[in-house]
Amino acid sequence: MAIQFRNSNLDAAVVSAVGGLIFLYVGLVGVRLVLLGGDTAPADLAEVLAGTLWGILTLAFSALLFLDNKRSRIYGGAIIALSFASWYGTSGGLFVGFVIALLGGIMGFVWKPK
Repeated sequence: MAIQFRNSNLDAAVVSAVGGLIFLYVGLVGVRLVLLGGDTAPADLAEVLAGTLWGILTLAFSALLFLDNKRSRIYGGAIIALSFASWYGTSGGLFVGFVIALLGGIMGFVWKPK
């Protein structure tokens, strides 16, 4: 199966993947700070691990958004939901990741094949 770039939503996948990378980076930095901080509650670690999970899931749905054009509305909607969920754990990827992933999710949601 060859990937056809002309009839794909590559732009939506790239934009949402950039947002997912920001979520992942902020989550991993949070994990490092919690583990090195020493005097933190287990809830803090759970929160930053959830933020890291949002980044991983956003990257996965971004890849699926590019690879499976028939379900772009489902994957776009999932990326939009993960963008809002990222406020828990990564503060929306320091707001920048939230905006970028939200735009990519919307682009994937409204995309139609030619």
